[in-house]
Amino acid sequence: MRYNPFLVVTLAVTCVLIVPSTAWTARGCVDLDSSTFDLVTRKFRYSLVKFDTAFPYGDKHEAFTGLALETVGTTDELLFALVGIKDYGEKDNADLGKRFAIPKEYPVIKLFHGDGKPPIDFPPGEEVTGDSLRKFLKLNADLYIGLPGCVQRLDELAQSFLATEDAAERSALIEQVERAEQEAQESDAAQKASYPMYLSLMRKIAKASNQRGEEVVAEEMKRVEKLLAGKLSDAKRAELKLRINVMLSFGGAANGMRKGGRTEL
Repeated sequence: MRYNPFLVVTLAVTCVLIVPSTAWTARGCVDLDSSTFDLVTRKFRYSLVKFDTAFPYGDKHEAFTGLALETVGTTDELLFALVGIKDYGEKDNADLGKRFAIPKEYPVIKLFHGDGKPPIDFPPGEEVTGDSLRKFLKLNADLYIGLPGCVQRLDELAQSFLATEDAAERSALIEQVERAEQEAQESDAAQKASYPMYLSLMRKIAKASNQRGEEVVAEEMKRVEKLLAGKLSDAKRAELKLRINVMLSFGGAANGMRKGGRTEL
């Protein structure tokens, strides 16, 4: 029997609204508890779950729920969910906190797989922002999660570029990006500004015939991160952050950049 993920979410939301003791926290997210957690998360390829206090607030909560609202409707394979844990009264969802070894330094964010694989932890030391959550999903989920500065068509070409070492194929892919740049709408200045970033990295990889593409991207990543650690104008810092996002689009580079640890169930 094939399940409709959106029907599952609708049922979960209905349950939340019927039970008065459970707070409906944010648009774009589903509140889960001990009785609905497995039922709902198993119906999606991925579920990004934030474990937090029963009544969350603040920048981290807004970053999570903001991204959920931006992403809803773009894919039916990713669920954003919230689990509120109480350490008083009836201690709602304390059993889920114990099951997944959730410390009391909230929030804790984990990416769950519908196939039952162990969840992947959002790096505890990483700042929780919309961009950092996008990067985490981009590195750990086989879904298109667009980062600022990235273009889906170019991301696909970048991954194809890194997957081949054939000089002729790489040259053809560079020509595709060049043609796409010429065809890009002048009205979309932000997208137009992204093409040179992709082309620059592609040409650098093609030129370094004695290095694998992943090595070139990793070196460039280190170089840009070193620049970001120094004193820069706001404009230059923003530009370099977009360059890092583009580098993450060259999928093979992700192998050496994963920061999320795994937690056994």
